[in-house]
Amino acid sequence: MPRKEFSGDPRRASDVVPYVPATSAPEGGIYYVTAFASSMGALLFKTKWVGWVAIFSALLCSFNDRVSATGSASGRLSTITLALTALMITYMPELITVYRAFNGTEASVST
Repeated sequence: MPRKEFSGDPRRASDVVPYVPATSAPEGGIYYVTAFASSMGALLFKTKWVGWVAIFSALLCSFNDRVSATGSASGRLSTITLALTALMITYMPELITVYRAFNGTEASVST
């Protein structure tokens, strides 16, 4: 069977959809970096407001992350866990003081 030659493009011009590249949100990665750096800063320097920045950034990065971008939620969960741990460590001295005052045991300070 002989091949039929077309004189032009057989597609209909009205059915052609031009390619539009997908837009990506570049701020997603900066939230991960901010959450991780703030968590480390809160752990190292025992600064409470840096711990709260870490919590806020971790929540932002988990809310703004695409579900299809990561195969599992382990990255988001570990970022939030690290931020919560950093905040808990910074508040630990106050919590221990309140616990000891509530139970009536005071720590003896030796110099």
